[in-house]
Amino acid sequence: MVDFAPYYIMNDKYEGTGRDESVIKLLEKALPEVSFKRTLLPASRAVHELSNPHNNYCMLSLYQNEHRKQHIQFTKHSSTVGLSPSIAIRKELAAKLELDVTKPVSLKSLLDDKHLALGVSMSRSFGADIDSVINESHDSNIISRPGRDTLASLTYMLQKKRIDILLGYPSEHYYLAHSMGFEDELTQLSLTEAPALSVGYIGCTNNEQGKETAKLLDETLEKIAHTDAFHDVLVRWLPDNLQPILEKRLKDRNESAAH
Repeated sequence: MVDFAPYYIMNDKYEGTGRDESVIKLLEKALPEVSFKRTLLPASRAVHELSNPHNNYCMLSLYQNEHRKQHIQFTKHSSTVGLSPSIAIRKELAAKLELDVTKPVSLKSLLDDKHLALGVSMSRSFGADIDSVINESHDSNIISRPGRDTLASLTYMLQKKRIDILLGYPSEHYYLAHSMGFEDELTQLSLTEAPALSVGYIGCTNNEQGKETAKLLDETLEKIAHTDAFHDVLVRWLPDNLQPILEKRLKDRNESAAH
């Protein structure tokens, strides 16, 4: 586990209702014969510890890339599916710009044509297309902040009108706006530059035990993937206007997998 809301929620009134920790509870319930032991790691150390063959860890919601595949044993079945990065914006600004909140918008056009000030967490990747928009918009007003509570401080800046739009994942925006009491003032827009879904897998330490564990978790993910409980966890930290979008994309994904 890593201390990163809303995937794991450690210490507020929503404690224990994080998306990833809720998936872990569903796996645990489906595997009564297996004992689960939780270890809390800083997010910056998690992949490093997972890659050490002397450990025996598994972790949810990991992106697969070529480098990671050499050091981590991944499940074939996804453990979490969410919406891709979106932008948070003040509702009054969205109305003033006549943006349709039910349709994706181009980040490039918001920066280049509307000249909006963008807040973004430093050294975080949002996928090739979005990263290249940020890196190539040299004339744009982009405020990049380091640190682990970056998104919270940027959300505060957004509400105080110091920035116009904020890049992150929909459930992160929603959780922060909710816990800071801004949810009535902010909304989110999906981006044309983002893929339809952001898919995470379980990664286990790449040793004999890790391979066996990954296989067992794969079989269990297959069983719980189509349950209402799993579905409810995936949409729990999404705002109302984005829930149907994720539901439709999940349905399309399941149908294409069935064929």
